[in-house]
Amino acid sequence: MTGLASTLRRPLNPVIAGILCAVFMIGSLAMMIQSRASILRDGTEIILKTEPIDPRDLMRGDYVRLQYDEISRPERALFSGDWPQQDRYAPLWLTLAVGEDGAATVTAISLERPVDAGKGTVLLRSDPVMLSADAGNQISQGQFALKFGIERYYVPEGEGLEIESARNAGRATAAIRVSKRGVAQIARLMIDGETLYQEPLY
Repeated sequence: MTGLASTLRRPLNPVIAGILCAVFMIGSLAMMIQSRASILRDGTEIILKTEPIDPRDLMRGDYVRLQYDEISRPERALFSGDWPQQDRYAPLWLTLAVGEDGAATVTAISLERPVDAGKGTVLLRSDPVMLSADAGNQISQGQFALKFGIERYYVPEGEGLEIESARNAGRATAAIRVSKRGVAQIARLMIDGETLYQEPLY
């Protein structure tokens, strides 16, 4: 035991430390890429209509900002279950009913993942938001402001203005793939129902 403790206290060889650090970073990156590919390949697809953010909001860099009719600002009245008694930073779960055309509508919002949401539904998890205990008294009023990590879409340089214009005109939709853990990825971006960009798996 004393020998092990002594070994652990020794300074790590810089070369070995560098190799371990590189392996860790490459492994982490590979896991992120594989997780994204898995969602794009196996996730349940839903169609969401985008909505204008600001007509003056021109392209910033090489991406466009996206906001979605159904999920970005859902009505608080759809919330069911217990509201936190203390301020809490947590994700919300949206239950989406998906029509035959893939178009999704929010039917319920909850703090906990629904155990049995029903056939033909998709469960989508938001990024964590601050849930104020005081807001519980007015939970039936107003809207949530939610994000899902799909509010930016990177496009080739110089091609964003067309999408911005289509988005502001209500002509842009996005096909979203959702994993069983409620994580979303943009699979396709469409204008007037025609695919403009499709995400490769890798």
